[in-house]
Amino acid sequence: MSKENGTAAEEDARREIISAAAELFMDLGYRATSIDAIADRMGATKGRVYHWYRSKAEIYFDVQIVAMTKLINLIEPIAREPDPPRERLERMARAHVEILLHDLPMQKVSVQGLETHVISSTGTRHTKAMRDIVRLRDDYEQMFCEVIDEGTREGVFVDLPPRMLSKPFFGSLNWLTIWYRPRRLQTEADLDAIADMLTGFAMRGILKEQDQ
Repeated sequence: MSKENGTAAEEDARREIISAAAELFMDLGYRATSIDAIADRMGATKGRVYHWYRSKAEIYFDVQIVAMTKLINLIEPIAREPDPPRERLERMARAHVEILLHDLPMQKVSVQGLETHVISSTGTRHTKAMRDIVRLRDDYEQMFCEVIDEGTREGVFVDLPPRMLSKPFFGSLNWLTIWYRPRRLQTEADLDAIADMLTGFAMRGILKEQDQ
């Protein structure tokens, strides 16, 4: 994040800012979101936001870094388990969907990626942040690719290069950020049903026919 080595209270302050910003980036888009709007969403002054961030772009990049870090921290232990690749990939996919469902604003901004106009408007000022985000994305996808490759070599998954399989696999899972809208009376059982449906759909697309 923009100010490193902070206390827990300082970390909480930054998390409050990026959480509010993520909701606005999701609802309004990057261009229409302002520092004033972020402060209003928090019920704070924009000076409080500027205390931690020098620009909207810095907040936008931190939203993505926090979202990707959360995914990696949850998925990596599953990927490292000794279970068969089919079981690991299914658990990884379901955990991925669960995070999208429970942390939609942050994850939707992350799934949308680095918007071209943000990159062009910030120039080289945030080169390191952009590289960090790309690295996190690559690291995250690589975990899935390694499990997919293992399953392909065992004859469980479709015989295609891992990257060729990971793209549509993620596409079917991440499409949730386009169509899903939380409902007021929605229960955990409803969310579980959505997670099961999407996970099952993604897995059917990657398994060999005899293994479905």
